[in-house]
Amino acid sequence: MRTSPGSSSRTTALALAAIVWCLPYAASAEAPASGKLKDKVVQALKSISDGTCPESLMGALLLTQCEQQLTNLKSRLSALGTLKEARYKGLESLPTGVEAEVYLVSFEKGSMTWLAAPAPSGKLSVFWSPG
Repeated sequence: MRTSPGSSSRTTALALAAIVWCLPYAASAEAPASGKLKDKVVQALKSISDGTCPESLMGALLLTQCEQQLTNLKSRLSALGTLKEARYKGLESLPTGVEAEVYLVSFEKGSMTWLAAPAPSGKLSVFWSPG
């Protein structure tokens, strides 16, 4: 695929600007199995839409990031309406080497792609959207 000069840096800048939150976890953690995090992704998004960061689903660092961004996250999710479906799309290797599950999440008024990976504790340590 051919790209115009500078398009790679624009794409990278856009992706970085659109990241909601992302915290890497230890590389020694096991990679997530296919689609195992779907329920946690849905529960986390519903909780954030309701105005709370789910402590039972998020590791401490991710929870802190969620709380700092809660107003913006809630606003973005509210604008999309009710969550309709989360569809597992596969695994993506993040720059940190972490394997994250990718979900296409459909809402009443649009969709978003979300990536999630668990910490060894089973809680989410990576949970972010490129927009």
